[in-house]
This record gives sequence, structure tokens and C-alpha cells, in this order.
Amino acid sequence: MSAHICSVVTTYRPGHGVMQNLAALRRQTKGLVVVDDGSPLECVSILQAASIDMGFQLILNVKNLGIAAALNKGVRWAKAQGFQYVALFDQDSTVTDGFIPAILAEYDSHPHRRNLALVTPCQVNRNDGRTRVHGCAEDGGPLVAITSGSLMPIEIFERCGWFEEGLIIDCVDHEYCLRARSLGYTLAECRKAVLLVAVGATTCHRAFGLEINATHHSAKRRYYMTRNRLVMVRRFWKRQPGWCFRTIRDVLQSTINLTLVEDERWNKLTHTARGVYDALCGRMGKVVEL
Repeated sequence: MSAHICSVVTTYRPGHGVMQNLAALRRQTKGLVVVDDGSPLECVSILQAASIDMGFQLILNVKNLGIAAALNKGVRWAKAQGFQYVALFDQDSTVTDGFIPAILAEYDSHPHRRNLALVTPCQVNRNDGRTRVHGCAEDGGPLVAITSGSLMPIEIFERCGWFEEGLIIDCVDHEYCLRARSLGYTLAECRKAVLLVAVGATTCHRAFGLEINATHHSAKRRYYMTRNRLVMVRRFWKRQPGWCFRTIRDVLQSTINLTLVEDERWNKLTHTARGVYDALCGRMGKVVEL
């Protein structure tokens, strides 16, 4: 068990499976804080009972403030308790045996440790066993990484700032990675630390003789996905033109796909258009309730 690392887990309407994930983390780190982002009372009651049984800190947000605000609260609590590192997780991710020691060893042995913003694990889709492939930056490390499983030194938040709460949900992790890179920091991947993750189901359809992949995100989620991606394109197009080009391409492709095969097309297209407009206007924060 590492005495220097605090695991930070964000939850929202968690299912019973989250208890197994918390128990696995509890065995590997001394510190564990769970930040619930406005779940209903029946979910909160389960977390309160678990916090007593497992001995972890529970922070309850009265309402849904977004993933960035929840992460910031957890990291600030860990910092106040004197921890040196945080390992960030969502409620659906499961650490495998030896996860924390492996990812910490990767951080400690990195040749550019002073400029290392985070270490991301090997993320394996629990449904099909596929491993997430990270796009590499010029320095050989991942260009960006998702939040879940990432190990970060707490002092990095003093240098690079906190997660941007105005984004609410999508792109919070990628924004932080690109911001850290713009300040001269790098990222690393630890292949020995395996994290089982839940990946949203993408369905394949045939239309007009073509195979079309659809994610079936809700209209409200479409708003944040579109707005936040385009906000990031505006911020980083000079430093990361390749990433920005791919992001614009993905926004266009996903919009075309939902138009062709998804349900509630008009509602989703309306929210997508609203996301484009607000990105161009620079409007941030919670605009639609999730």
C-alpha cells in the first residue's frame, strides 16, 4: 500500500459495481476520497455506508457541478492531507493487482521526471479486451490521456493550474494535457499498470451502402461534446494543428453519422448547433442540465 498516493474517485448515480472498484483501490493506496456529484439520495446512502465500512473520505456535492469541479475538490482534499500524488478514477474503472506500485515506479524512473505532468496506464476495454491506443507526441509520450487511472504529482497543479470547471464534462482531461504540454511538460504511459475501463458502446449501421458508426450520445451530451471540442480548437490550433484538424474532422463525422442513423436527430442537431454557436461566442459553464 502506497502511503504517498491518494486515489480520487468521482461518482454520479453509481451502480453497485462501484463498491468492488473502491475496494480494489482501498487495498493499494492509503488515501481514498470519493466525490459524488449530486447523485440522488438512494445512491448517496450506499456511498455513506461504504465510506464507513471501507474507511474513505466522502465529499458530497449538493448538485451536479461537473467532472472538473469534482476532481478539483478531491485533489484539494488530498493536498490538505499532505499526499504527494493523486491517482484519478471514474466510477466504472477497475484497477488490477499491482496497479499503483507499477504506475508509481514508472513515474519515479522516468528520465524527465521533473517535467512529467502525469502517467497514464494501459487501459483495457473490459467488454472486448481491446487496449486503448494513445497518439504519440514528438517527445514519444502520449499527446493526451484520459483522466481515469492517471497518476499526477500534486505539485503539478501549482504549476499548471486546476482542471477547468467551465468545461463541465467533455474534454476536461485533454484540455489539461494540452495545457501542460504548452507549458513545457510531458506525459508518459505505463504498460505494466493495467486498468479495466468501461467504454461506451458504438453500434454499426448500414445506410446508403456504407457502414456507419454511431455513439448514440444524448442531445445534451452532444452540446458539451461539440462546444468543448471547438473551444479547444480555438485555444490550441497554433500549438497542436494536427490534433485540432482531427478534432474538427471528428465533430463533422459524428454529426453526419447521427443525422443518418440515430434517433432524435433534430434535437441532437439543435444541441450540436447550439454548441457550435456558444464555442464561437466563448460561452462556458453549465448551459444545459445533464
